[in-house]
Amino acid sequence: MKQTYRRFCAVLLILCLLCGCAAEKKVTVISLPGEEKMAVEEQNAPEATPTAVRGKTGEEAYHLELQKCVPENLSGITALTVLGDTIIAGGPAEDGPQLVCFPMEGGKTRTLDVPEDTDYLYALCDDPDGGFFLLSGSLPAGYVDARGNFKFLTGDPEGNLALSRYDENNNLQQTTPLAKTYAEPGARFFQMAKTDGGAALVSASMLVLLDDNGAETARQTIDTNDGWAFASMVESDGTLFILTRDMLGGDAPKLRAFDAKTLTALEAQTLPSGTLGLGLDEDGTFLLTDSDALLSFDLTTGKVQTIALWRELGAKTNASQLFRTKNGYVLFSPNEEAVSLVLWKASTTNVKKVLTLAIAADCPVWYEFTQLFETFNLSQNDYRIDYTVYSDSPYGDGEPLDVLRTQIMAGDSPDLFAFYSDGSQAPPLEPRAVCADVRPLLPDVTETALLPGLFDLLTQDGTLYALPLTVRVDTLIMPSNLIDHPGVTLPDLEAAREKMPDDWVAVDSWNTPENLFALTAAFCIGRFTDRENGTCNFETQEFYDLLDWCKRWGGDGSTPETPEKTLLKRGWISSLSWLSGREDIAKEWFDGAGYTYAGYPVGSGGSAYLVLTSLGVSASCRDMGGAKALLEYCFSCEQESGLPANMDALRKEFAQYKLGNRTDWYGNPETISDADEAKFMELLNSITVLEGMDKPLEDILREEADAYFAGGCTAQQAAKNIQSRASLYLQEQYQ
Repeated sequence: MKQTYRRFCAVLLILCLLCGCAAEKKVTVISLPGEEKMAVEEQNAPEATPTAVRGKTGEEAYHLELQKCVPENLSGITALTVLGDTIIAGGPAEDGPQLVCFPMEGGKTRTLDVPEDTDYLYALCDDPDGGFFLLSGSLPAGYVDARGNFKFLTGDPEGNLALSRYDENNNLQQTTPLAKTYAEPGARFFQMAKTDGGAALVSASMLVLLDDNGAETARQTIDTNDGWAFASMVESDGTLFILTRDMLGGDAPKLRAFDAKTLTALEAQTLPSGTLGLGLDEDGTFLLTDSDALLSFDLTTGKVQTIALWRELGAKTNASQLFRTKNGYVLFSPNEEAVSLVLWKASTTNVKKVLTLAIAADCPVWYEFTQLFETFNLSQNDYRIDYTVYSDSPYGDGEPLDVLRTQIMAGDSPDLFAFYSDGSQAPPLEPRAVCADVRPLLPDVTETALLPGLFDLLTQDGTLYALPLTVRVDTLIMPSNLIDHPGVTLPDLEAAREKMPDDWVAVDSWNTPENLFALTAAFCIGRFTDRENGTCNFETQEFYDLLDWCKRWGGDGSTPETPEKTLLKRGWISSLSWLSGREDIAKEWFDGAGYTYAGYPVGSGGSAYLVLTSLGVSASCRDMGGAKALLEYCFSCEQESGLPANMDALRKEFAQYKLGNRTDWYGNPETISDADEAKFMELLNSITVLEGMDKPLEDILREEADAYFAGGCTAQQAAKNIQSRASLYLQEQYQ
């Protein structure tokens, strides 16, 4: 069973290896801070060796800069090679696969011819005699389309491929169809090399050698079912070296070697743990990438040297293919939208000011945060964010949160904070305890700039401690023929239950009284507490009735074999994709009836926001101008973790759905009707509560209410116990 699971995981991970990740479509440059030092050698000329991060020629200093370069018209890059100072790149475009060439450091992009009847560009490599070779053909089983969406081929892949030669002027000279088809799983070639033995092609599962007629002369394979896969290839002195990775992360990567004329396997060498990419430097040493740095590796001595730290360059790249050029390095992974360039630059630009940022989150959004801050670093020339992840999660590589807390208590707070909450646990840091008011920095972030009601809900004592980036909306959904307006009350629910069909249940059987009350806890805090004054009042008939409703309506905790028709459905809305086709989905839920965002029956009823991601600024921030630049940038960026808190961004996202520019996992267009949009906006205008603001207080309510549901006390006694504990807590925290 374990072996089967490992093989399943291996397939998914190898798909990820082949598909790559989308990068920001921007052409920008950043610089290293001139005063910071790295433990590497200084050289007399920056181009002399890859082991120098800065050097001097006469009186002129040099440093490395990272930039992202996006080829014109391509939605992604499936194949790439470098000829001198020119990049040759191919990938999907609106009119079919396109091949382009462009100078590395700016200049005109030229479109090149592709062979007839070509559906996909697989790999490129230079021709030692001048020019280059292209491997192209029919579509693979999985591919990225012209809009950047990953799709699976309908039907089986044909596996028809051809090898084309281009001359030194980039003109197509000859196309030779391959004698065999390559349609088996794992046969999507992503790199090739021209050697004395012919053309070597590598995919995740195989290495093949072709003669000049396109016939296969030799083959080596690897069992991807065990998690191992070929990841990158270089040729040196008649030997093919292939980076071979355990995609499940159990073993260190290996550098496997094969004779370039026969593919006879030679001795393999273990590479540094975490190696992601492979290239060859001018002096014969290998170039490597990992999650921290661009490196050089001497095969003879095993010595590893740091060329550049991603941290100091302001962004990282997980490239698999690396190229050395006169002025730096080209880094590339198939299906990326951008090429990464690490180039030598004279130190004539302004040194960036560095701001430190703590990502304080036990959560799955670390990657999204880091991508956001790296694209910021690449977007302008004045500031660089140096971020550190702090987490107690066993699944991440962050520093322990206690390290951050100790730093703050010692007066060494970071300049900025990034927060995340999913509402299930207390946040590791309270923004109001470590952050200053962001409103003086962002005077344009007002009630109208944020989603309806969000500004007022977030503002405490006239202070906005954190800028929300993304949110989730939490509500209850009911059939529109029984409830036709947002803001449901307990009498409304009782009336609807009387009218519901006999074969329906009020709530799902698994939704016990304890669960049902837990859904209302945040609403109860908003309704029965005054946190600004540190007071509460739970000993009311309204609260008794709410406890009684949860006990009477809650399910028995069972999970029936057949789906139940329920009066109440829970809606956790963290993406506009949730709205796509919602009316039709609701008709399946409610036997043909439409839907209403009813909300929760606390007070006059209402729904809730949960702030998923947000940013805060320390009162001791060293550069408020840099903090302002970051907050403005992030507030305007499209993000993936939830609904945008920015009202303008939400309107733009709705427009994209209306235009048919959003697709599901399978590439099918997702659309939102005018009626669904209007209903959702009505929901936003009805929201009265902010969830996740006081998890310890929510825990008090649930603990004492559970005793009532278990029969240990009356509703009045439970309310009294809540009142006692909540009063003490509020006095300690807020008075």
